[in-house]
Amino acid sequence: MTSDPAVLAIVVFIVAALVSAAAVWPTRVLALRYGMIDNPGHRKDHSVPMPRAGGIAVYASVILVVAAGYAMTPHLQEMPWIRSILPTSSIVLRDSYRVGGKLWAIIAGSTLAFVVGFADDVSRGRFPVWAKLGGQLLGAIVLIAAGVTTSFLPFQWMNVAVTLLWMVGMTNAFNLLDNMDGLSAGVAFVAALVLLINAWSLDEVFISLILVAFMGSLLGFLVFNVHPARIFLGDCGSLFIGYLMGSLTLLERYVTHASGLLFPILMPLLVLAVPLVDTATVMYIRLRERRPLYIGDNRHLSHRLVSLGFSRRRAVTVLYLLTFSLGLGAAALTDATLFQSVLVLLQTAGFVTVVLMLMFVDRPVPPVGRPPA
Repeated sequence: MTSDPAVLAIVVFIVAALVSAAAVWPTRVLALRYGMIDNPGHRKDHSVPMPRAGGIAVYASVILVVAAGYAMTPHLQEMPWIRSILPTSSIVLRDSYRVGGKLWAIIAGSTLAFVVGFADDVSRGRFPVWAKLGGQLLGAIVLIAAGVTTSFLPFQWMNVAVTLLWMVGMTNAFNLLDNMDGLSAGVAFVAALVLLINAWSLDEVFISLILVAFMGSLLGFLVFNVHPARIFLGDCGSLFIGYLMGSLTLLERYVTHASGLLFPILMPLLVLAVPLVDTATVMYIRLRERRPLYIGDNRHLSHRLVSLGFSRRRAVTVLYLLTFSLGLGAAALTDATLFQSVLVLLQTAGFVTVVLMLMFVDRPVPPVGRPPA
């Protein structure tokens, strides 16, 4: 792309970050007033009651910036000063109506995920599990009805089934990943950055701008959510983030005319490997121990890193770096040869193996009276 869209992307990022950051304080006041509080507990990291409605700020920022931007795009050519500053963007964005149906489906579906999470936050965890899952399924169906599905399988019913599983799985993955200060929103930011690199390299202007707005909203919130956090995402925020990440991976293009292989379709799996592997291992542990899947615990990868001696801030940073490393390898799949693709997959397998070792290999206990090595 030229520097023209880059200027627009920077403006969108800054505006989204400022809107999100400005919305955090009133959101915090709202959460305290209506009892949307996460109280300390035996498996909680915080020692004082914490407002858990920060997702309102992220949601409001993303929806406001994206919707306002979409509404303005048909009129950019009518503004001489815009044409002089953004000549290329003002022309390209005239075709935004072509993605309008899919964009509004994403907004509607993500709003549904947000509302379901908000209901759970307001009810302080007493919202029925079946209703929560039903809302997620309905949100996925909204997306599918708008034609946003995978397309690599031979039959459409297969693509619909995979899309349904992907959306529900991704929505819940970021909800489960929200177990430590700055973790869920930060991993989403890093993953969105990798997706932005891919979209930008393929001249996907619309998706790039949505990703930039999403990243700005996450950054504005993260200022208040990194350890020690002053506000939590809440289910409304984590479900919204998970849904939006899942839908944007479906909307983005991975296979180009130069690809020649189907390996690039694995990019979302690699970019989002951290939340996916964390969710899979936690589900496995709960099933093995015959505990309810929806009851939280301290068996996540972040908790494992803390038990191995990492501080909470460093444990979260490790997962940021792991997401970024896996994502950069995945970004190379777009134009990779067969040999290069296999190397990327082997690299990913190595990272995942290390994660599984951290999750399941116990530290040896030194004999009584002997200091640890």
